[in-house]
Amino acid sequence: MRLSVLHQYLLIVAISLLPFIPFFTTNDIPHTHDGPVHLARMAAYYKAITGGQILPRWASDLNYGYGMPLFNFIYHTPYLVSVPFISLGLGLVNTFKVVLALSFVFSGIGMFMFSREFWRNDRIAFFATVFYQFAPFRLVETHVRGSFGEAYTYAAFPFVLYGIVRKNIFITAVAGAFLILSHNSVSLLFFALAATFAFVTSKTWRVRVYQAGALAGALALSATYWLPAIVERKFTYGDLFMKDVFQMHFPQLYQLFIPNFTNAPTFLTEGISVQIGIFHVIALFFARDKTLWRYIILWSLIALFFMQPISSFLWRYFPILRQFQFPWRFLSIFVIMTTLASGLLMRMRVFQKPLMYCGTLALVIVSTLYFWNPPLGFDTVSDEGFYWNYPLNTTYYGETDVVWSAGPHQSYPPSPIQVASGDTIVTNIEKRSTQHTFQVSSTTESTIVDNTQYFPGWRAYVDGTQVPIEFQDINWRGLITFSVPPGQHSVRVAFGHTPVRLIANVVSVSTLLFLLLIWVKKKYFYH
Repeated sequence: MRLSVLHQYLLIVAISLLPFIPFFTTNDIPHTHDGPVHLARMAAYYKAITGGQILPRWASDLNYGYGMPLFNFIYHTPYLVSVPFISLGLGLVNTFKVVLALSFVFSGIGMFMFSREFWRNDRIAFFATVFYQFAPFRLVETHVRGSFGEAYTYAAFPFVLYGIVRKNIFITAVAGAFLILSHNSVSLLFFALAATFAFVTSKTWRVRVYQAGALAGALALSATYWLPAIVERKFTYGDLFMKDVFQMHFPQLYQLFIPNFTNAPTFLTEGISVQIGIFHVIALFFARDKTLWRYIILWSLIALFFMQPISSFLWRYFPILRQFQFPWRFLSIFVIMTTLASGLLMRMRVFQKPLMYCGTLALVIVSTLYFWNPPLGFDTVSDEGFYWNYPLNTTYYGETDVVWSAGPHQSYPPSPIQVASGDTIVTNIEKRSTQHTFQVSSTTESTIVDNTQYFPGWRAYVDGTQVPIEFQDINWRGLITFSVPPGQHSVRVAFGHTPVRLIANVVSVSTLLFLLLIWVKKKYFYH
């Protein structure tokens, strides 16, 4: 019986939710590598949003209340998705599970939309979507690593491809922006895959130019995030502490190709199952096509190269590669390439037979069954309040620790505002997300310390007049200090724009207005 398009979409949604059934049979949270970090970040992001930051940059309560520019550098998409669920009172643990499951639903819908448009065949589209959803590494990302950001790169990427094949500048640009906002490094890989896919599949140079313009629109729309992150990265310890991380994470070649249905330790690289997937390898080796096959093989070889120690000299000398941290992250390329290869595989007559078609899909799904129940088990979170008031910094390699500090703080300050020198009384302290106000009464000139980690954008105002900030005082290293004259004064310390942030915001807002204009005028298709 042939299913209607609506029923096919509903089936995709249902199948996509299968691996997440164990998540919702308990009140506990899956034990994953990054799960606790994401609980704290969700709480910090929600507080930043409700505190008035439209696109958050500053996490005021982390780092023992000294704050940090976490969201100036860390991706946004999954935390944006979490905000409405937290607002509805779902709680951090349940929101984490729902948002992670939704990433799978979105990726399934997006891949089916793209595949229907690209292959012009519903059977092939469904086949390719199942291959995409049940690539073993996808389940490792969600059920072992708990990787919020990477999960949403897989959700956004198919919509970028859909925009490309539809030749729709609006969809390509908006989906591309969400892709970039989904992860710091994997989004770069996927953006490169999208750009080369657009080039290879476009039949004329005119279309290629339009495709390039649409992808440039994605960069411009997301500039508010990536441009300050790149320019202001020099103010953090990120490059220093991440430079050698990659060396421990090159998978053995056999680990990529030998199936690991039960997460056996022999086939793990630093606790990560790095298999491509037996059926996905078959698709890669047996699919054939002229143009698309070359694209698939080229990117597969690139991924294979960067996952092997032979590429270590490039990892060592190119900082952009070190942002990926783990060479096995290039497995994400195989997820995309094997999905495309599965579409080519369906052109073989043997796979068009109903028994072979259904049997292959069933085996692809069942081959990941072990990972559905989180291999590391579950954890009980008895008090979510701990994550709402998380004292640490949620990063591992100093990515957002500012260079003027001595590293992450180890305890809370005695008071949000302190007097470093002078006969001074501080009253009426009010500390909000990006603005602190208080009153100062002093008989002498005094030095005030706002126990907030300095980062460009912080400014101090005394009676409405900006005063210089000193943040390299050896006794108050990396903290905001400034002078206040004798008398009674109203003081405001606020976090705002820097020139690069202002430029990035203008670029993003201008691009958004342009895209809305072409949407209203229905000029978003090109031929």
